Amino acid sequence: MLFGKKKKARQELDNLWRSMEMSCENNYKDMAHDALKEFEELLGQYYKEGIVTQPEYNSRHRKLEEKKEELKGYDHKQHIGW
Repeated sequence: MLFGKKKKARQELDNLWRSMEMSCENNYKDMAHDALKEFEELLGQYYKEGIVTQPEYNSRHRKLEEKKEELKGYDHKQHIGW
């Protein structure tokens, strides 16, 4: 029965990641930060519940940390030079 939960969890995490990427591409700063935060919370929850394996968690967490570093200062106060 865990197989169905794993598949659903992976799809949900992938969808959140794509949502965050699309928000970044379209310059929706608040939505990008919200999706990233939700991704981080769900990843931790699924890992604690045993739905996400250690290697998958490590891989996704590494990408998460890279994206968080990339989005530092990515907000509405950012001047775009017009």
